[in-house]
Amino acid sequence: MITFIRFFLMAIWSAVLMVVSPLLIPFFFSRKVPLFVGRYVFSPVLLPMVGIDLTTHGAENVPQDRPVIFVSNHCSHFDIACLFRALPRYIYFVAKKELLWTPFLGFHLWAAGHILIDRKNRVKAVKSLRKAALKIKGGKCVTLYPEGTRSTDGEVGPFKKGAFHLAIDAGVDVVPVHIDGTFKIWPKGRFTIKPGKVTVNIGKPIITANYTKQTSKEFAEKTREEVLKLKG
Repeated sequence: MITFIRFFLMAIWSAVLMVVSPLLIPFFFSRKVPLFVGRYVFSPVLLPMVGIDLTTHGAENVPQDRPVIFVSNHCSHFDIACLFRALPRYIYFVAKKELLWTPFLGFHLWAAGHILIDRKNRVKAVKSLRKAALKIKGGKCVTLYPEGTRSTDGEVGPFKKGAFHLAIDAGVDVVPVHIDGTFKIWPKGRFTIKPGKVTVNIGKPIITANYTKQTSKEFAEKTREEVLKLKG
């Protein structure tokens, strides 16, 4: 019963803000309004609502004078809310284009300016990544999950190279991030939420200029190593 109540409240809260926050954009003349709401309204209410006690370490490692790409492990749907709150920048997410057709979420992703990738078509995916690189160069801080999907066992899986090609094309550094605790709270494939503690550890930037497309595999492996070190 408690789990049902948590799911219900979480769904209502998320849906309302996904619709309302984009509608505020014309009043403030800024597409960053949904990002502000995500960090200062959505997450601060949602996290205690579902019983998450969030602790963040390493926020001082995040550059404030330039865009970066945050690269994080991915354990749960709650990772998004935790990163909205933990990372000291307004962050955009890279999502698959199919989500545009998801009620509430699709409208929010489009209106807020999140980056959408057509992963079913390789040619279109490459074009989408090039457009994404231009947006990042223009000042957007982006969060990526290079594992490609949520972990099924809580461990950090192999990193795909796409995120690092994007970093190289955009010419921005990568900041490694490790999330611990969300898997136990809401693991993939489960329909129960168990309150608990979550820790987000943020590492120092990895200099993208040290890598090329030809060494993107090493770039991915180096970043994964840094994410694992943050686990503690």
